[in-house]
Amino acid sequence: MIKVHGRRHATLLLMGASLVSLCAGTAAFAQDAAPSSLQSDTAAADDIIVTGTRASLSKALDIKRETIGVVDSIAAEDIGKFPDQNVAESLQRITGVSIDRSGGEGRFITVRGFGPEFNTVLLNGRLLATENSGREFSFDILPSEVLSAAEVYKSATAEQQDGGIGSTVMLRTARPLDNPGFHFSGSAAAKFDSTRDKAAPVISGIVSNTNADETFGVLASFNYDKRISRFSNVNTSGWITGQNLDFDKNGTVDLANVALPRTYNTTVERNTRERITATIGFDWIVSDKLKLQLDGLYTQLKVDSWSNQLGFYTDPGDIIDATANENGTVTHFVRSAGGGLASDNIVFDSPRDAKTYQIGLNARYTPGDRTTIDFDISHSRAKEGYTSVFYVVGEKNAGVNPTFDLNPGSLPTITNILPTDDPSRAVLHCCSERGSKVSDDITSLRIDGKQEFDTVLKSIRFGAVGTRRKKDITSLLTPDPLGCFYCGYFASADPGLFTTFNDGGVLGGAPMSWLTYDPVKLAQYYGNPAAVSQKGDQTAEDAFNAVYAANGYSMRPTYDPRGSGSVREYTAAAYLQAELGGDLGDHPWNAVVGARYVYTNTLARGNSVQLLNITQNPGDPTAGVATFSPPVPVSEKHNYSYVLPSATFRVNWTDKLVTRAAFSRTLTRPTLSNLTLSKSYDFRPPQSNTISSGNPGLKPYLAWNADIAADYFIGKTSYVSVAGFYKWVDNFISQVTTTETYFGFDFNVTRPENTRKSKVYGFEVAAQYTFDKLPAPFDGFGVLANYTKVKSSTSFDPSIASGIFSVEGLSDSANAVLFYEKGPVQLRGAYNWRDKFLARARGLNGEPENVDSYGQYDLSGSFKFTENFAVFGEVVNLTNKHRRTFSRYDERLIQLDDTGRRVSVGVRATF
Repeated sequence: MIKVHGRRHATLLLMGASLVSLCAGTAAFAQDAAPSSLQSDTAAADDIIVTGTRASLSKALDIKRETIGVVDSIAAEDIGKFPDQNVAESLQRITGVSIDRSGGEGRFITVRGFGPEFNTVLLNGRLLATENSGREFSFDILPSEVLSAAEVYKSATAEQQDGGIGSTVMLRTARPLDNPGFHFSGSAAAKFDSTRDKAAPVISGIVSNTNADETFGVLASFNYDKRISRFSNVNTSGWITGQNLDFDKNGTVDLANVALPRTYNTTVERNTRERITATIGFDWIVSDKLKLQLDGLYTQLKVDSWSNQLGFYTDPGDIIDATANENGTVTHFVRSAGGGLASDNIVFDSPRDAKTYQIGLNARYTPGDRTTIDFDISHSRAKEGYTSVFYVVGEKNAGVNPTFDLNPGSLPTITNILPTDDPSRAVLHCCSERGSKVSDDITSLRIDGKQEFDTVLKSIRFGAVGTRRKKDITSLLTPDPLGCFYCGYFASADPGLFTTFNDGGVLGGAPMSWLTYDPVKLAQYYGNPAAVSQKGDQTAEDAFNAVYAANGYSMRPTYDPRGSGSVREYTAAAYLQAELGGDLGDHPWNAVVGARYVYTNTLARGNSVQLLNITQNPGDPTAGVATFSPPVPVSEKHNYSYVLPSATFRVNWTDKLVTRAAFSRTLTRPTLSNLTLSKSYDFRPPQSNTISSGNPGLKPYLAWNADIAADYFIGKTSYVSVAGFYKWVDNFISQVTTTETYFGFDFNVTRPENTRKSKVYGFEVAAQYTFDKLPAPFDGFGVLANYTKVKSSTSFDPSIASGIFSVEGLSDSANAVLFYEKGPVQLRGAYNWRDKFLARARGLNGEPENVDSYGQYDLSGSFKFTENFAVFGEVVNLTNKHRRTFSRYDERLIQLDDTGRRVSVGVRATF
């Protein structure tokens, strides 16, 4: 017997040396197809045992050979050794999958251009709750170590969970009976962030054991992951358009229909992320007819984040000179010396505290050799609750002419301003403490059956599933009139409240310093008579004092009925599916044909209020105070049902060449945040007043899908593949905005509506090759690469006015991985790229929000000292790539982020 010990050759930079094996692997949607002649080329190699990276590649290819549908996957090369530190960052290596990052880490996924709400995420076949207000699943709550495999189903069958027009993502944890006996794997690492000088620990372990006759087993895992970072960015809070500038204030427009940055901010954020995850699984073969599996997951992601920001808010009314380019983008403007521009010293936080658990029980009953019945019941709950602060203290710039320069291709600048770190000029402005509580409860019961036959009809599958899901959203907000009592920069602050904050030079810009303070002490000062009395309005002062006292002499947020509500959703589905197989001449073929019936019933609850009055804040043209009627509870019901047919075919033309075709109808239900009856108001004159609400009557997205693919298998670990896809999508949901006037103020009123239909189409190419036939030591090299092209029949055109429908999230993507595995050494270099894309057709200030193209290099490796011990390390974002977003045109910067690179080094033990 020949043994090629890739596992013995394992680790010198961690990123999951396994990922290399995993990432281009494609596993799974095996339909229990009959063995094909494709297996003949591997039969002669049955006496060769391959482990490590090549084992993962080989396993993935074996599954791909037998797969009927279009599926790609990654899998762990060893227990507890899933690649990368984050599940999203592992999934991005799969062909057609790209990710959205938060704090430099992957959080959401997009598949073939379809964003997070279009992808159904299952853990061990069960729907996972999410702490987000919609259906979007945050993959950063899960450490990669708890998974053994992840599969991305791109074509649909009747038995498959409905809801994912983009894909269905199946996450799998390891099962104890899959690896009989006792097994332990653990690692400990130190994580360094280039933006901070502190190390943080990462500890994980997984242990499993079975009894002697392999009828009972238990597996448990634990992971603790901490990251200490310092992020920085510059941003404009979007752009306000349609501005007519009158330089001399004489009623004559000097510059018409131009766009201005809403503000200009420099931000430094201190961020600590802490994730704790535990899983447990039991397998019990009760008899030769009954097998039970019990799974549990708990994970918590807590983010503590404090930011210091220096901001300059734009008031078009005090601009006395400006220039604009051919797109109407103002690239330079000068403010009036008496306009009152203040340097805003802002302190705020952006916390997260997401907790998710799932428990599920599966019973497989096999009354006969050809009959199988599965019963599965599960419950999942996710919740997040946080309170955040946002305080602003100003320093007026009297007697100077503040000047803004966009500096396209570089960083914007503000010049001709007074020192930004002078506490003697500090004046109170606004404050806000707000919070949110989100809970998501999912209970599901599923029954599946399978009957096998010995004819062209290989088997019949049938089943039904019922799910109850409830999303509750509670909004918290500082009560009026506390939040904007000091708006207008009229009240001097106690200089003793302030110290100096130094930014150290953000994104290569010149170092700056400004004021910082303790928000708790500042909130206490808000109630000081020396501050309150500066209002000069006894009625307003009495109202503030009364509410401040009733609120516990604080600015703490209280229940906000306008932004609170819930959505309860019942769904039911039943399916029937036939599996067929035979020979077309000398060519084996397989097919799956079926239909799924789905029914959905929703009930949305919320509170209705009327806007009674708006008062312009004296001395501050950028602030207004609203008065509302008492809230009245309201509710709305909606239901719909559809039949979703599907057909999938595979033909094995030779031992190496396989073609597949799939046709289906799929749906994605509206994201839950769009179904609420809550309504939010934002008063930011001039021309930034907004009202946003949900729409419980939305229809689901519906798509007819066609997929075709061809794979050529060169060997056990090498192949090339090409696939094309075409989707006809109806009922696209867009944020439709109209202009309404209330009490003399114009509002952009936005509500989600079913609008247009569109076609989304593209192709994928992938290749994977291991150089096993080269002479040593070069036979340890391997390479994989993939590219996805996505287009739509309704693409974004920046020259067209806002409100025109566009398909969001579409972008091309590519991956390339070069790895080496020989002896005790394992190395990998990976590059991931995503082209620029439209993130939101109507983003900040009603304008589009685009994300610039992004390419990231990662390195990982390991060195194995003994059979049981190895050292590893990894570098994420090697070149410190910055993420950039922009508005309608490229020069209209929204935000440029610096999240740094991450370096991890550690040890791993396996027994």
